Amino acid sequence: MILVYFFDVASIIAFVMLIAMVVSTKHIMDLKFKILCYLTVAACAVPILDILRTYVIEYRMNATVVYIVNVLFFIAHAIVTFLFLMYVVSQVEMSHTRSLIRKILLFVPLAICVLLVVITPFYTTAFYYSVETGYVRGPLYFLTNLVPVLYFIWAIVYTIRKRHILSRSFVIMIGLVSIVNIATIGCQLLWPDIIVRSFTLSMSAFVMYFFEEHGRASIEEDTNLVGKEYLIEVGTKMIRNNYPFSLILMKMTNFDALSDTFGNANTNALSKNIASYVGHQFQLGRCFRISESTIAILNLNVDKTGELIDKLYNELSNSWEVEGLDISCDILMTHIDYPNDTDDAENMTALVRHFNRMERSVGGIIDIEDLHIHEHIRVKLVENAIERGLKNNSFEVYYQPIRSLEDDTFVTAEALVRLTDPELGPISPAEFIPIAENNGTIVAIGDYVLETVCKFISENDMEKLGLRYIELNLSVIQCLQKDFIENVERIVGKYNIDSGYLCLEVTETASNYSPTVFKRNLEKLGEKGFALALDDFGTGYANIERMVTSDFRIVKFDKEMTQYSSSEERLKNVFEKLQNVVHSMDSKVVAEGVETKEQYDYLKRIGCDYIQGYYFSKPVPEDEFVEFILANN
Repeated sequence: MILVYFFDVASIIAFVMLIAMVVSTKHIMDLKFKILCYLTVAACAVPILDILRTYVIEYRMNATVVYIVNVLFFIAHAIVTFLFLMYVVSQVEMSHTRSLIRKILLFVPLAICVLLVVITPFYTTAFYYSVETGYVRGPLYFLTNLVPVLYFIWAIVYTIRKRHILSRSFVIMIGLVSIVNIATIGCQLLWPDIIVRSFTLSMSAFVMYFFEEHGRASIEEDTNLVGKEYLIEVGTKMIRNNYPFSLILMKMTNFDALSDTFGNANTNALSKNIASYVGHQFQLGRCFRISESTIAILNLNVDKTGELIDKLYNELSNSWEVEGLDISCDILMTHIDYPNDTDDAENMTALVRHFNRMERSVGGIIDIEDLHIHEHIRVKLVENAIERGLKNNSFEVYYQPIRSLEDDTFVTAEALVRLTDPELGPISPAEFIPIAENNGTIVAIGDYVLETVCKFISENDMEKLGLRYIELNLSVIQCLQKDFIENVERIVGKYNIDSGYLCLEVTETASNYSPTVFKRNLEKLGEKGFALALDDFGTGYANIERMVTSDFRIVKFDKEMTQYSSSEERLKNVFEKLQNVVHSMDSKVVAEGVETKEQYDYLKRIGCDYIQGYYFSKPVPEDEFVEFILANN
């Protein structure tokens, strides 16, 4: 029995250390951590009872004592495995939203096990004991082991079913803990003298605690605020369980101005005082640090949200004493209600992020509509549509013919990307391209368009069609990619086409870029034989500078510039003089947005080189474009 005591004593020491770590560390006492604490305490009781039961059986003590100790041991072991399952379930579900039937089903195996061992002294179901015979297993003894095994298997199945919600590391951890414990139970059932169940439980509790500790949200000791990553976790869980809540957002709008006036140290101290005041008004885990100037509060009493906001606003808008200074701050507050204002965790996160970035010089209480919530929801929906489009090849390339006024034939076309989403329907490029540029997916879209155009050129006889090249747009973001030139060469080389068949248009759609890198990449493209075009000329002074300093073969006048051709004489003069500037640099002019015969006749008369617009054709799919060219050239 020395080996038995060794494992049990080791288990007790491990549990004492674990409980000490739990007590000494500040944690958010949410449901899952409470269950983990209960599990640790219950698991600690198992080796203690195991030592007692071994002792009373070995020394043939009074039958009543033996029955009591053994009954408590089996109940404690069953409770531990039940709590293990509840810990797994609490990662996804909330107890408030769990149906009564599910609650009953979760408790049924535990109730059967408890009933089985409680009636043992009267019916010898689990075991039999007398001073003469000692300890003997009963006919239903296997059920005291089967119930814990059932809970472990249940936990494995549950994590596998919810693996798309749970982290991969959590699924692996639960699977390993469950399998090891099942193996230990089976081992002890077959070889009664090898009693290591308690030790396995203690090690399992350690693994679970350190896993929880590894993912523990950061807590500011002095303010009681929790990191925003926990807000995402708890908000996602509440939305998944359809549990209504309000998220109150508050922001110091004059934080930067106060820093300039009173200094960073005093302003940070003020921010800390406000955060500490708010953080200690609510339960730990309900207030979140979004940034140095923004705090979020999770309010479960939705009906009292307005009243709570008014109270906080009045208290926080007063002056605060910091280092002998009276400093007043402007507080901006609003709230997001689930499910009224948002029904998606990603939308909630996007709204919080947007509120944090808002530049507003004054405070006050604003309505959620002032955050332009619908616009941000739409942006998120379009982002999802872009991801689906890239994944499912939902993007298409359309071609709009471009006519040479000198030859009166269609000599080229502009490749334009289109997106039709199964959920949102057709989405305008004017909407999805800026969004793609903001989230970086424009690079993948650009690669798709380039590859599609190269494939079209390789599969068609360009000379027979009368086409000199195909134009396609490049965003500035694409041009600034580290491997941009190599990527273009790779795609063009894949289809073994001449670079002269491509005219790359540069559109000014990014506000910040490196002029040096941008110019160097354009020069490399020109050296490799690609024609370069400046798109949307006339929409900004930067275009004029770039046209002068770069070797653009073609300059495309924006639709708004083209409209000058049908306007008053003063505007027509502007158009003609700008065209003369382009011609003086040995570049050609393409007038976009030509829609009427009047515009066509005027542009031809003043010597415009190419025209593009609905007057001839709207952008059409590849097959229609080829038919159009064959019919008109």
